[in-house]
Order: sequence, then structure tokens, then C-alpha cells
Amino acid sequence: MALSKSYFAWHKLPNIEFVGEMADDYGGPRREFFRLLMVETQNSLGIFEGKPGSLLFSYSQQLLSSNKFYTAGKLIAWSIAHNGPGPRCINRHLFCMMCGQKTSLDDFDVEVFMDEDIKQNIEKVSSCSTPEDLADLKSHLGDWIAGCGIPDIYTATLLDVKRIRGEIVSHFAFHRVASMIQQFVAGMDSCGRFWQMVKRCWKQFLPVFTNAGNKLTRNSFQDLFTIGWSPAGSNRREEEEATIFQWEWWLMAIQEREVDHTFEELLVFITGADLLPPLGFPQSCNIDFYDQESGMRRIPYTSTCSLSLYLPRGVADEDQFKDLMNDALKGSLGFGKV
Repeated sequence: MALSKSYFAWHKLPNIEFVGEMADDYGGPRREFFRLLMVETQNSLGIFEGKPGSLLFSYSQQLLSSNKFYTAGKLIAWSIAHNGPGPRCINRHLFCMMCGQKTSLDDFDVEVFMDEDIKQNIEKVSSCSTPEDLADLKSHLGDWIAGCGIPDIYTATLLDVKRIRGEIVSHFAFHRVASMIQQFVAGMDSCGRFWQMVKRCWKQFLPVFTNAGNKLTRNSFQDLFTIGWSPAGSNRREEEEATIFQWEWWLMAIQEREVDHTFEELLVFITGADLLPPLGFPQSCNIDFYDQESGMRRIPYTSTCSLSLYLPRGVADEDQFKDLMNDALKGSLGFGKV
């Protein structure tokens, strides 16, 4: 409702408030909002279909007539323009074709197609290796292949099979949904001709639109943080070093999948984003410390606006640290709730 208003200023930095959560937006709620927005754009509008991380545009005249593709394009451009995430879900080959780039479709995974007949027919083309196979293909699938914009199927030789497969894939992944793609692109271009910039800088935008970005690792995650140490030689410093030792071991446990958490989940907890923003965070993330009060058990907490994680001093036991972090992550309630 808000975005549909004529006076809504798409170019201005939005101020986000979550219902029932009393917190000012100094960056954290906005990062969380755009992360959720990209999830909903993928899952709720119905404009995408296929395998997670390798989605194609849905062929739907109903969604086209209701401008759903336009809306999705505009929302995605809005997110990226304010250093939020992109969809990170579009099939890599499709994205290249949308940007006017040549791409080999030899390794295109036909499992992304939802239609079983399309998958089976493409597999039949792929398995065509003898003159008998080709003759059978022309007899049973000739009209279907010709309908994909390949009228020379009836004069094709075995040398043409690879090309024909690629043209069929291109037809169903790109050409058949050209109207949907055009509306999506128009939605993006409504925000300062954003798609034109994407086309010019398509390599830089590849990890923003597709699942081609680098995964977070223990080392890359550690590099995000500056630690707020107490003076060297103090009792507090020794307690902080004990905690950080367990923190580093816990990150290793995440990388080795010894615990039921991911770096993306941890990043959401600390920053509100599940991946590094396209332009990076406005500042480094911080690790600060607090003292456990006698007789109290206070779990680690964060400030997503200041990108700060607060850990208790003096936690030298591995199981104790894991329990504290598990409770913190699983029990996180949202902005402004402690």
C-alpha cells in the first residue's frame, strides 16, 4: 500500500519500523527489511519457478496482466539502490542472456524446468547419438522442436544436435518468457534506468542476481570484526581472550558443520543481513564484552544498527559457550526486544 502511493520517494533512504518492535532505524531494521523483501519477492509473488538458487521466470499471462513482474523488478532495484541484497536466485545462463551476453548452454541443468514433458524431451535430444536416434527424434518430436523456433529440425544432422538442444533450452528459459522479462526489466528501469547499468556492468552484478557469490567462511567471517579489547595485562583482558578463544573454535565448528548453525544465520543475528551487502557494511563489525552478574545468566546479544556483538567475559568452557550462542540465536526476538 505504501509503495503504491504516488508520493512515495523511491530514491530516499527508507526508515523501517517493524510493527510491535520499538527501535529506531540506524541501519539494522533496514538491512533486515530488504533481506526479507528479497525472500518474499522470490517466494510469494509467483514470478519465479525452478530449483532454489537457479530460478527461471514463470510463464504466466495472469501475473503479467497484473504487473507482478514490474513490481518485482522495481522492488529489487529499490533494494540494491539502498545497498540491500539482490535476489541472488536467477539462473546464471538466464541472467547472461538477459544482459545480452553469449553463454554456452551445454551445462544447463534441465531440472530447473518445472514441466516434466520439457525435461524429458530435452533429455531425448541430448541422448540422440546415432542416425536411428535422429530419425526417431524427427518422427516423434519434429513438430515440437519446430514449434520451439527450430524449423530446420527435419534437415538436421547429428552435428546439429548440440545446437538444437541449446536452442530449445534458450526458447523455454528466455524467448518464451520474453514478455515477462521485459516487464521485469521495465520495473527495474523505472528506478533511474537501473537495468541499463546492470547490463553494462553485468559481471559485477552477477553475484547480486545469481547464486554465484562467494560463500562465507570462517576466515572471511572473522575478518569482518574488530575486537574491543581491554588493556593488555589486565584481568579483563585475560577473560576476554578466553572468550575469544571459544568464539574462534565455535566458528570452526560452524565451518565443519559440527553445530546446527550457519555463518549466514549468524550474520543475520549480528547485522540483519544474510550476506555481505554489494557495497559492504558502512563500518566494521565489532565484538565487545560484558560481565556476567553473580547468579545471573545473560546470553550474548547484538545491536544490528551499530553492527556489534556482545559476548560475556571469561567463558573458558566450550560447551558453555556453545549453549550461550545457541540460546542467543534460537531465542532472538527481533529489533528492540531484549
